[in-house]
Amino acid sequence: MRESKDEEISQTVAQVVKQTTAPARITVRLPADARLYVDNVVCPLTSGTRSFNTPALEPGRDFYYTLRAEVVRDGRTRRETQRVIVSSGREVSVAFRSFDPVATASR
Repeated sequence: MRESKDEEISQTVAQVVKQTTAPARITVRLPADARLYVDNVVCPLTSGTRSFNTPALEPGRDFYYTLRAEVVRDGRTRRETQRVIVSSGREVSVAFRSFDPVATASR
């Protein structure tokens, strides 16, 4: 009889954990021609705004991803890296602004 009670408790705990974990959503803004890497793995999405969900995350804890954008300008590869902190059920926005054109004064 004890085994079935332990089994029942384990199933209940598993259901509670499953119900409370949730992915985070990351939205990245960068030049449409830039390559995006998430933890050193190329992200196949292409556009100026890219969004993706993380795997389900345990609530009450912070997790992080390292995002790197690479873009070729004037024959040179430029890179920018940002560390993004995420948590269960949250949405995070990231912008890679160092690639934005620099405004110059004109006469």
